[in-house]
Formats: sequence, structure tokens, C-alpha cells
Amino acid sequence: MEQIQVKELTSLTPTKTNVDIVSRELTQGIIDGEVDAIEFSVRANFAIEVLKASMDIAKEHALKGNISKDTTMLGAKVEVAESGVKYDYSSNNIWQQIEEKLKPLLEQKKAIEDKIKMATKIGNDILDGDEIIASPVKKTSTTILKITLGK
Repeated sequence: MEQIQVKELTSLTPTKTNVDIVSRELTQGIIDGEVDAIEFSVRANFAIEVLKASMDIAKEHALKGNISKDTTMLGAKVEVAESGVKYDYSSNNIWQQIEEKLKPLLEQKKAIEDKIKMATKIGNDILDGDEIIASPVKKTSTTILKITLGK
């Protein structure tokens, strides 16, 4: 299997179609049984972390440039946009009053959620005398491959 080098990747046209093509080419060795899927995943995770760190540096320099309007580069649309906008409502008196009313309810909700989690973990109801205060519930999860790179 021929490996794709970073220089080769940077010469490809950055399109969604090429993402699909290159990802299939990169993983063909796994499908053919020639490459260990776990080793590939660790190396891919490393590459992702390298690329994220590189993007942070590149973004910092790109934002210093005068990007005042949408730009097209290599067929990709590039624009400066706000992301993760958060509002601080705490200076509003009405909001503060509502927050104070919600606080005890949210604490009560958290306490019952903790009891329900415990009931689910042990597989039995939790009782207070004869009263059932928490019963096991259905839980769902997503299976991931968690990779932690060494230092």
C-alpha cells in the first residue's frame, strides 16, 4: 500500500469529494487487513492533534490579515464569523429573580437524577421507607475509541 505524504495532501484540491476519496485510500490497508486498525487510529489521532494545533497558529495569523469580506481560496469559502457567542444576563434584575427561583428546583432535579443514576447502576429501586424514590431507567451511550497520546 502506498502511503499519502503530507506534501501530497497539500497539493490536492480541498473538496468534500477529495476528503472521501483520500480517507478511503488511507484506510484501504485496514480493509485489506494489511494495517492494524488500532495503530492506524492512534496515528490518525496524532495527526488530528497536530493539524488542530497547526490550525490554531494559522488562524491567529490569518485573522491578523485584513479579512473584511468573504474570500474564496482553493474553491473554499473563507469568512470571519462569530462562534460560541455567550451573553451575560446577570445584570438584569428580572433575570436574577428568575434565576433565584430556579436554583432550588435545579438542585432538587440534580439530587433525583443522582438517585436515578444510582438505581440504574445497581439495577434496583431506591426506597425511602415504602415509597419508591428512584427506579432504574433506560440509558444510552455511544461507543468510542478513546485515545490518549503519551507525553
